[in-house]
Amino acid sequence: MVRQIHLGFPDLWDANFFYPARGTLAMSDHMLGPAFEIAWMSNPIAGYNLLVFSSFVLSGAGTFWVLRRSGVSGPAATLGGAAFAFSPFRMSHLNHLLMLIMQWIPLTLWSFDRLLLERTVRRGALFLLFYGLQLTAGCYFAYMIHLPMLAILASRWAACGRRRLLERESLRVLAPVAALAAGAAVAIFLPYLRLAQRLDMTHDDREIGRRGGAALASYVSPAPESVYSLHSPGALWDRAGLDPWVRPFVRSENSLFPGFLPALAAGYGLWEMRRRYRAGAAGAATVATATAAAAPAPGGAPAALGAAPPAPAGLARRRRALLWGLLALALAAFALGDVYTLGFADGQPPFDRWPEATAWTVLGVALLLCLGLAAALRRRWTGGPAWRWRELDPWHRGLLLAGLLSFALSFPVIYFPLMRVVPGLHSMRAPARFDAFVSLTVAFLAAWGLDRLAERTGLAGWRRLPPGGRRRALGAAAAGAWLALGALLTADLAPRPVRWVEVLAEDQFPDVYVWLRGRPDVRALVEVPLRPNWTETAYMYYSTLHWKPIANGYSSFVPASYDALAPKVRLLPEGDGFDLLEQMGISHLVAHSDLLVKRAPGESEDAAGARGAAMVDAWERRFLGRRIERVWAGDPDRVYRLLPVAASASPAVVR
Repeated sequence: MVRQIHLGFPDLWDANFFYPARGTLAMSDHMLGPAFEIAWMSNPIAGYNLLVFSSFVLSGAGTFWVLRRSGVSGPAATLGGAAFAFSPFRMSHLNHLLMLIMQWIPLTLWSFDRLLLERTVRRGALFLLFYGLQLTAGCYFAYMIHLPMLAILASRWAACGRRRLLERESLRVLAPVAALAAGAAVAIFLPYLRLAQRLDMTHDDREIGRRGGAALASYVSPAPESVYSLHSPGALWDRAGLDPWVRPFVRSENSLFPGFLPALAAGYGLWEMRRRYRAGAAGAATVATATAAAAPAPGGAPAALGAAPPAPAGLARRRRALLWGLLALALAAFALGDVYTLGFADGQPPFDRWPEATAWTVLGVALLLCLGLAAALRRRWTGGPAWRWRELDPWHRGLLLAGLLSFALSFPVIYFPLMRVVPGLHSMRAPARFDAFVSLTVAFLAAWGLDRLAERTGLAGWRRLPPGGRRRALGAAAAGAWLALGALLTADLAPRPVRWVEVLAEDQFPDVYVWLRGRPDVRALVEVPLRPNWTETAYMYYSTLHWKPIANGYSSFVPASYDALAPKVRLLPEGDGFDLLEQMGISHLVAHSDLLVKRAPGESEDAAGARGAAMVDAWERRFLGRRIERVWAGDPDRVYRLLPVAASASPAVVR
């Protein structure tokens, strides 16, 4: 992407991997925004490291800024920003740059809420800036953030009303902003949509639910990168060796426990918020107001009431039993969904009678129906919801709804029914990644809860005291308490030692890639061994020196050409493999003899390399002069020009 920026975007979406497929950049995250951020740097490794480290700084600073403007104190906002920036979710994705770039999430949601509240040109420009940064940071969060934005919109819609949001003065700002945002989104997502229609870019249902979906166990599973986790990160690659009761707690992308202090503080914050805003918590004043409202009007008719009249005792018991029954059914559907997610249904009748996708969809519909019916009946019978939502700050309410929606969408039992009707969800491989937005809500609740705790203990009021010894003593106690919480949070979120991998700079690349860079006759190439897994990324990285089209590549989506090539050219091609390479327009083949064979137990690296070289020598004796011409050799790499079937003369070997 940085190269495309320097060249002026001649072939933005036609990346050089997965040749001869077109539009292959749309099989991965474009990372356009981060590429612009490091386009001025000559060293791509330093640029990558800058993006990694700056994501932590900016995520913490952005969350701190948003929390301060949400009414949270400075110390609590600092801890909340740290809880978001260094959340175990982020630490478990250190090898996924696109998952680390979360710094624009809080700023995008906050600026969107401010735009809906004030509806000014300045707010519109600020929202477009952060929305554009989020949109160009990577596809996962660029798509996912629209669902939390819907929750923010619903909260502001309830607060402002349709008339205020749709009045002429508001639309003068909102309409152009919406048009520009939609245009930017179309520009980013249209290549993905076109490629998806051409290649049927949807993930397997089992992969989405079993591998990428969360279970309730996920939210109590510490990330293997956490110091207090009982399992190292290597356990994710050897789950078969774990006890059956341990496996649900050790799943890739499913260690979503936010940490002890953030979880406890967020739980306390939610409890305080419920205590403050639950229905009927206003005390006797509310009761008196309701009684007065129930008094007959002068004309004899009763006034309108906010709550329904009390039901007879027997009817009330039956209603409560029905509500609890609906909630129990919803809980049972949710639990059964987790049974399928964790694989407990495999080979267990009667659960194994239905495919997971069908089970998740049916259970999810049942769950949503039970919850919806219970909420509607409760509202009808009691006259209102369980919380006094209208009294809650609209931004706080929107943030809670965004977190709740994201939390629900991380579970296959909710995700799958919506996936059938919401465009784009089927292309998301890991619903558990919605935890990025849950983490923001957890950070807010934790910071808000710590402020309420400081108020209850009296530590928050030291600034209001007159100057003197008591003020200094209480201020020192408050500072000590916040510092102690900071130390606890540091210990809580501290990861295990990070395993860094040394990446070669361009001047350290193997000689074969230097040779390829200066060869205009190399139209396209394939490197072997070709293994359809993450090891292909090495070929992709080395291709940034010569920028020749390569048939190799790695992504969660692969084109049909790669699927056809992989089984025929996995090691060294033969008859059908040569024919396919010729049809695909591949002109050269690079063989890495040191990678062709796996080392046997106790075998030295040199011995394995010798076996690989012997394998290439035997292959050469069969096809040299008939289908291949060796044009370069430098142990352990060799380059061959592929000869068409008609060529029969024995070419000279160029060394």
